[in-house]
Amino acid sequence: MPVFKSFNEIPHSRKNSLKFIHRYLSENLVKEKKVIDLSAGVGFIANLWKESGAKVEAYDLYPDLFRYENIVCSKIDLSKILPISSQSADYVLLMETIEHISDQQFLFEEISRILKPNGIFILTKPNNSSFNGRLANLWTEAERGNMFLPNEQTYIGYDEKHAYNARFFLLNAQRLRTLTALAGFSIEKIYKNQISISSVIWYFFLGIFFHLRSFLTLKRQLRKAENDFEKMAIKDQYLLNINLTVLLHKHLCVVFKKK
Repeated sequence: MPVFKSFNEIPHSRKNSLKFIHRYLSENLVKEKKVIDLSAGVGFIANLWKESGAKVEAYDLYPDLFRYENIVCSKIDLSKILPISSQSADYVLLMETIEHISDQQFLFEEISRILKPNGIFILTKPNNSSFNGRLANLWTEAERGNMFLPNEQTYIGYDEKHAYNARFFLLNAQRLRTLTALAGFSIEKIYKNQISISSVIWYFFLGIFFHLRSFLTLKRQLRKAENDFEKMAIKDQYLLNINLTVLLHKHLCVVFKKK
């Protein structure tokens, strides 16, 4: 089976997330760090971490698709308790997968369990919280205005023997923030990737109204808050809501830290 060497050779992957990982590894020292890739796919990303000196454990629902002989890939079901020791990993990767998982809260809690204190959780997903994505939800309730949500006839996979749910379980940036916070994570950084031209155009025409509405919502929610902790959470939500990286980029590439 061939080993993939470039972004263009990878099937069923988003180039923006791959480029983000390449950039992250160029900016961070990960040598000797234990990394668990929970959705390894063909193994291109796992191999990038391996080449950077990390100790990599790869997992996937279909490990037979894994291409890299220098890394062992084991079968995993992300809807069940992960067969990984608690507080054993420095990094956990979940690439282009969360939108296919029904019990997202359970998976985030499991990821928190296997991470060491102050461990890093890296997640990438389609950005349905961009300006274009928010308007697409108005038109068709999907991540893009030129498509509907997956239906009962839809599946995604490498072939008929390797299929999984389509993006039935899209979650927006706000829900992602709250679910990960409940699992003990805080957002460290949201990385820029590819500008969405459609989002920029919509933002040019509607941005001032969007920011005004967001600010009025913030003030209203703060008046209703019962304590300082709730106020802090509301302010975090507001800042995420107006985050230009979220609003104007095609992909969400987020680094979380375990509290």
